[in-house]
Amino acid sequence: MSNRKLRVGVVGLTVGASHVKDYASSDTVKEIVLCDVNELRLKEIGDKYNISKKYTDFDKMLKEENLDAISLAVPNFLHMRLSIQAMEAGVHVLCEKPMARNAAEGRKMLDASQKHNKKLMINFNQRFLHECQMLKSVIDEGKLGDIYYVRTLWQRRRGVPWWYPLSSGKEVCGGGALIDLGVHVLDRAMWFCGYPEPEWVLGNTFCKVSKDEAARKGIHNFELEDMGVAMFRMTNGAMLELEASWASNRENEAITTRIYGSKGGAVLHSVVGDRNASSNQVFLEISGVVQDIPLDDKVISKMPNVRQAFLDAIINDEEVPCTPQQGLKITQMLDMVYLSAENGTPVKFE
Repeated sequence: MSNRKLRVGVVGLTVGASHVKDYASSDTVKEIVLCDVNELRLKEIGDKYNISKKYTDFDKMLKEENLDAISLAVPNFLHMRLSIQAMEAGVHVLCEKPMARNAAEGRKMLDASQKHNKKLMINFNQRFLHECQMLKSVIDEGKLGDIYYVRTLWQRRRGVPWWYPLSSGKEVCGGGALIDLGVHVLDRAMWFCGYPEPEWVLGNTFCKVSKDEAARKGIHNFELEDMGVAMFRMTNGAMLELEASWASNRENEAITTRIYGSKGGAVLHSVVGDRNASSNQVFLEISGVVQDIPLDDKVISKMPNVRQAFLDAIINDEEVPCTPQQGLKITQMLDMVYLSAENGTPVKFE
């Protein structure tokens, strides 16, 4: 392990506040520089973590600060432009999910990373949960056998992010619940399965619950999906079902992934706000009887958090754990869901 310490910038201090918190507690960070167009937010975060270098101008920060790395926690429409600009300036990038509004933008980001030899990591932080790390170990040990069906979802009862500029629609966001929440659970499902190649998808999107609330908030052209669903077939024959909702008439907010394999199965089920209702288990046949085996998510994983993993990859000159190729794959898959919803037919991946 190198003793090198990094100078890190954080751009966007609403979502980016958690990035600042992790960097401030990291032994591998020498200095943090902040950037946000909101001067009050800049002062608040700067004062909280005793950070003196603060900018409202991204271009000026890149020019004046000799940064090693940057976290981008900005609206989706800025991901491509700011990522490429940073990599052109010689700075490694951790970009919040989704990678971009669409696959065309994601491809340009990947190309820039390769052209300028800079690391580009996508913030797929679900992978770093202890229970996800432990389940991944079980899968990699072959205990579940051949995985043939996965159902993964993030469904909210009511949780549209009204603080976001939703009235601008896909032009700013790229999409709704699928690209905001679905991106997380789709990545973790694909990661569990070793990122298989998708063959086709049948999907649909809905905006059934949130239009009235949007109108009450003065958003009369609300067009983003508050729920999206999809069924993917992989080239290896496996099926993957995806559900994501900002608002749906259900009992609670849940994040769930169910895995069915030839030797065993598993479930990661988290009820937001009710830890007692959560369940993380593996199901294995032992002596002819299927046993329920809890995954103890209280065990401290050796895996660092997503921000530290990014820093470690830079310091050790290793591949980032959440690669731009994977980020692009997820973006392509969501593009195809939207296309299938628009056409009303299954869509094949080329």
